[in-house]
Amino acid sequence: MRSTEQFAGTDRSLQRAWIKGAGFTDEELTQPLVMIANTYQDFSPENAHLRTIVDAVKAGVRMAGGTPIEFNTFHVTDSEAFAARSMRYVLPSRDVVADSIELMAEGHGVDALVLLPGGDKPTPGMVMAAARLNLPSILLYAGPTPYGLYRGKKLFLETVYDGVGEVVRGEIDTDTLKHWEDELFPGPGAGDTLTSGNTAGIYCEALGMSLPHTGTLPAGSNNQIRAAKYTGMRIVDLLRNNVRPRDILTAEAFENALRVAMAVSGSTNMVLHFIAMAKEAGIELDFDTIDRIGRQTPTLAKLAPSGPWGVTELHAAGGVPAVLAELGDLIHETTTTVSGKTTGEIAAAAENLNPELLASRDNPVAPEGSIFILRGSLAPDGAVVKASGVAPSMWRFEGAATVFEDEESAIEAILGGQVSPGTAIVIRNEGPRGGPGMREMLGATSAVVGMGLSESVTLITDGRFSGATHGPAIGYVGPEAADGGPIALVRDGDRIVIDLAERRLDLDVPQQELDARRASWVRREPSVTSGYLAFYAQHVAPACKGAVMPR
Repeated sequence: MRSTEQFAGTDRSLQRAWIKGAGFTDEELTQPLVMIANTYQDFSPENAHLRTIVDAVKAGVRMAGGTPIEFNTFHVTDSEAFAARSMRYVLPSRDVVADSIELMAEGHGVDALVLLPGGDKPTPGMVMAAARLNLPSILLYAGPTPYGLYRGKKLFLETVYDGVGEVVRGEIDTDTLKHWEDELFPGPGAGDTLTSGNTAGIYCEALGMSLPHTGTLPAGSNNQIRAAKYTGMRIVDLLRNNVRPRDILTAEAFENALRVAMAVSGSTNMVLHFIAMAKEAGIELDFDTIDRIGRQTPTLAKLAPSGPWGVTELHAAGGVPAVLAELGDLIHETTTTVSGKTTGEIAAAAENLNPELLASRDNPVAPEGSIFILRGSLAPDGAVVKASGVAPSMWRFEGAATVFEDEESAIEAILGGQVSPGTAIVIRNEGPRGGPGMREMLGATSAVVGMGLSESVTLITDGRFSGATHGPAIGYVGPEAADGGPIALVRDGDRIVIDLAERRLDLDVPQQELDARRASWVRREPSVTSGYLAFYAQHVAPACKGAVMPR
């Protein structure tokens, strides 16, 4: 064991004395040392219950003959940062979470890892770390929250945010919005919307990095506490059997996970994270891979915000195993999972308990997956849209551009009634380098929906979107404005043409005019000149390459 090198032998006396100073015994130091990377913090609902969960994991590790040690990494919380400068720090945190786990695991010579993420960026960040280190690892996602209720109305994340525009329009009053705000969370967790975080819980289970049914377990439930104990027990088995992340994170496993996430209308943020996770695992995965898988995979469920169902309702319907079962021979059945069972064995034991929520492959909600990769003269390197959240009337759109240099000015114009039907809202300089940090534009898309414009206005950006985004929202436009992509050349009044069925996003401006604009284009001065964001802007890869930092 690696930990033996750290603590065994006469020459390691001081090292033993040091850890004994924290209360550890000689007996504990002869057992496998299992590091638990926690994301507990008391101000984020996704993470607020993780002290209870980590205690259960520790109990499981001890029952199986291991010694648990815990450290805390962090979650820069998306939903507390929307439409603010602080959102710039959210995506960059993903790679720092991965780095923090590498530093702690290698710096302390541990034998295995249990990963306890809550939130969109820590979850793929932890998978990135597991793939990079290739130590026996298992992940338990912090979980969704059952939807809130107010006067019989289901409350999801997007219900509250869209409500801002509804107040402006006079559809609801501020007292109603306050009730929604207060009742959204019945308890801890990531809400019941298929947010980017809840999408990550689903795809980590489908990848094989989590025990069956745990990716959708309601946060803090007695079932999750028991699952935490089994997770702690299982990591010791994985160590003894020398099962490592790269045995699990194969190209076929990534395809399985993409199919499952697309089949249930997962968040567009999966695109960034799959590319980043695969890179750490040594797997080639790009926009073309995602496009191919999406075209082959039917949509079987429209979870909120694309439809009326919550993630906890998917769990009650059979969870990820039921989705695997309904996808049938589209799934690679021989892939390994942390449970010791193959993906095929897990699917074979599953049952779809709610066919109204989870459709069959023979009668899908839509013939293709939820995520479309678009290309065209406005996005030579590609763009991403969650087609499952777009009204059929908006799949083909032609409109005049109104250009904004940041999200805040776009929100002000939308809520101020300055955006009319037929407009193509363009928000630029929000990419990985230009933002920097590639903010989520949920504030802008919620303003569009709340103002009743979701079937007459489209939004296009080199930034990205939340899992709670719905409506005609196209992000990841590349090259981004900061790199001189075509989005940097768009002017008010330019005609923009969108055809989702053909996967096209085009700027209908003569090439001669674009050449003249490019000749006079000047790159904007960086909005941040010091600190981590300045470093990030100088080194981050483009969105089409996962917005990863060089490692």
